[in-house]
Amino acid sequence: MNVGALEAGLPAEPSDEVKARLAKFWPRHSESLWKALETRARDRADGLGKALAERAEKEARDMATILTELKRSIEAELRHEPEFIQLELFSDLERDQILRNRESLEARVRQIPEEIETETAQIRARFAEPTPRLFPVAVTYLVPEKHAKLD
Repeated sequence: MNVGALEAGLPAEPSDEVKARLAKFWPRHSESLWKALETRARDRADGLGKALAERAEKEARDMATILTELKRSIEAELRHEPEFIQLELFSDLERDQILRNRESLEARVRQIPEEIETETAQIRARFAEPTPRLFPVAVTYLVPEKHAKLD
């Protein structure tokens, strides 16, 4: 598109007669314009499809990295906890809480691999099969000033 031509345009509209003549040109231009738009839309959709696929993979990798690190962190915490805790030093409530906490951490470690698989599938599903859309466009006929006043 010639931006300079658009900038040189005047805000005045051409006469009704000139508009009617331009309207007659539309059938000759519409098919080639439509084909150009479809081609551009297809190219753009292909490019965006690749970008979305890359983004889905990056999000899946990032999520797996975070959850894997969480698993390692919990496992390290469980390893550093002494095997034998003198539970007699604690009240029954405290002793039960310590055991529940350990069991919860162990359960969380077991859940993480399945959670990674589930989250990965959800991420890929969210990015799967994007729907391309073709948005309206405007066609501007630039009419030389000397031809704009035909009546």
